Amino acid sequence: MTDKLSTYRLRRREKRAEDWEDREALARYEFGGWLVIGALSPLEAWLLMLVIGALHGLAPVIPAAGYGTALLLTLGLDLAAWWAGRFRRTK
Repeated sequence: MTDKLSTYRLRRREKRAEDWEDREALARYEFGGWLVIGALSPLEAWLLMLVIGALHGLAPVIPAAGYGTALLLTLGLDLAAWWAGRFRRTK
């Protein structure tokens, strides 16, 4: 006959292993997301710079923006979207 305490310990050890696997999978998923954001941010900033330049050509009141400004705007908008997403999610 098995001891209740040893059965409890085995279940707890199995649960810890499952939790660790879940955390590893989540970490891989988040790292992939950060990698994609890091790879696509320069392209997104370049496109934003082109759009702002086109708007500047249509209406000279709109100031032209360089690549550095567009990159900072892109990173700021991505950060704001990330924060908004965190507030929207339910746990």
